[in-house]
Amino acid sequence: NLPLVESVMLNKKMSHPFVYTINTNQMGHIYVVGDLHGSYSLLMQELKNLNFDFHNDLLICTGDLVDRGTENIECISLLEESWFHTVRGNHEEMCMMSAHDPKIKDIHTRHGGEWFYQLSLEKQSEIRAHFQQLPLVIEVQMAHKIIGVVHADVDIHDWNAFKHDIAQGDYKISGVTSAYSNALWGRGRIREHSAHYDIVDGIDEIYLGHTIVKEHTKIDNCHYIDVGSSFTKKLCIIKIQ
Repeated sequence: NLPLVESVMLNKKMSHPFVYTINTNQMGHIYVVGDLHGSYSLLMQELKNLNFDFHNDLLICTGDLVDRGTENIECISLLEESWFHTVRGNHEEMCMMSAHDPKIKDIHTRHGGEWFYQLSLEKQSEIRAHFQQLPLVIEVQMAHKIIGVVHADVDIHDWNAFKHDIAQGDYKISGVTSAYSNALWGRGRIREHSAHYDIVDGIDEIYLGHTIVKEHTKIDNCHYIDVGSSFTKKLCIIKIQ
């Protein structure tokens, strides 16, 4: 299956800082899955149920591979697989930030991250390096539509403007939340359902995790698919191609 692996990697490129673009012309089915939170065995069982083809299909995750569940190292090992891609979630971000921010380390520990600090410092550093490489946005360019995957929230109603803002990083301006921060931590759209939010132009569908929903929930053109994984022993997997 090496030629396919090579074609997948060739068709995946950084179009902006923090943004990966995947061109799907040569692939089989493509699925999106919600946050995993250390639920490796659950994922593999669900993929078996779907008859997932590990040589030709592709799975994209909404982030938060780790914490709360028990199979964190196994979920991190998915990053080595050619059929698996993920955006960075706030739990990966906390792993990264805890190296130089004791407050974040404390918050992370209280939210399922204690396993991480039981590892050797060398192993922690190795995992942080993996997480540093993860994009905040995955854009899937398909024949007839464009799909976005982001961990938490998109509060800018133009996809290209959102990607441009993401590229500025986590800037600090009084009264303004960066797109970077919203992509990792935001819950505004799903919590408020307010007039402040609208369809995001320039993209057909956006798949998000972070906020637990009972079932696949669509608001505007945003689809929330984190159904609780480690808490509920359920995953939401959507076939997009």
